[in-house]
Amino acid sequence: MPRRSPLPPELREGAFDRATAERFGVGAGRLRDKDILRPYRGVQATSTPASTLERCLAYAVRLRPGQLFSHVTAAQLLGLSLPERLAKQTVLDVSAVHPAHAPSTREVRGHRLRREPARIEIHGLPVCGTLETWCQLASLVQPDDLVVIADRFLTDLPRPEQEIRIRMEDAITVADPRTGPRLRQAMAESRRGSASPGETRLRLLLVRAGLPEPELNAPLYDEDGRYLGKPDLVYREQRVVFEYEGDGHRERRQFRYDIERYERFRDAGWTVVRVTGDDLVGDRRERLLERARARLRIPAGTTSSGPPAAR
Repeated sequence: MPRRSPLPPELREGAFDRATAERFGVGAGRLRDKDILRPYRGVQATSTPASTLERCLAYAVRLRPGQLFSHVTAAQLLGLSLPERLAKQTVLDVSAVHPAHAPSTREVRGHRLRREPARIEIHGLPVCGTLETWCQLASLVQPDDLVVIADRFLTDLPRPEQEIRIRMEDAITVADPRTGPRLRQAMAESRRGSASPGETRLRLLLVRAGLPEPELNAPLYDEDGRYLGKPDLVYREQRVVFEYEGDGHRERRQFRYDIERYERFRDAGWTVVRVTGDDLVGDRRERLLERARARLRIPAGTTSSGPPAAR
C-alpha cells in the first residue's frame, strides 16, 4: 500500500477548502484519504474540532459574505451564561441577512435576519453583538436566564447603568416584536451588582417571595471601621447576609478563605445564611424561604405584590 504524501505545513493545522488544497498542490485523490476529515460540507480538516471556537473556525472556511454566528453559538463565543443543554450545543447557529438565504447543511442551524445586526469580531470571526445575542436568546431560554445575562451587562459593562438600560431598550425595540415583553420584563428585574448567575437566581427567589430587595456585594465594615468583606446579598437593617456558594467554593483555598470571612461577619454581629444551587429548587426552595423569613423576621405568608420595578 503506497504511503500517503504529507500535507503541506499550511494545511496541517486548522481547516481548509478544496480550492486552498489545490493551491498548495494537493489533489482530489489525496483529500479522499482517511486522515482527512470533513466536519462540514466543503470543509476539510486533519482533526475533529472540539470546542465551539474550533467548530466556528472550521466552518468559517465556507462562511459567505454577510453571514455571521448568532443565537446560541454567539452566546457561547461571548461567554454568556446558558442553560446546560444549550451550553453543550454543538450545532452551529449561522445567520444571513435578508434577502440572502440562510445556510443549510449538516450540523448547522441557519437563520434569516430581517436587518443587519450589530456585530463584533472574535478571533477573526463575525459574531452578533452581545445585546443582539441576548435578544435572540429570548425565544430559546427561560425568563430567569435572560435576567442572569442582563445582570451581567449591568454589572460588567464599564458604563453608567442608565446608559446600559437605554442601549438594552434600543436593542429590544428592533428585535423580534414577539419577544419584546419577555425581554422588557427581564430588564425590569435586572440589577447592577450581581457577581454570578447563582446570586441572581437567589435574589429573584427572595424578592418574588415578598422579601425586601437586598444590597448586592456591598462592602461591610465593623464598628472600628475594619473591612469585613462584600457578601453576595446584604440586608443591612436586619444585619443578615446571604452567601451563594457555587462549585468554585469547594476549592481548598477558597473554602478556607470563606470560613475565615464568615467568622468575621459573625464576630461583627452579622447572621450568615449560606445557600447552594440545590436550595433554589424543589422542596429545599421552600425550606430556604422559611429560613430567610425567620432570619429577616418577616411573617410567614408574606407575598410580593409583583416583580420588582426597574430602577
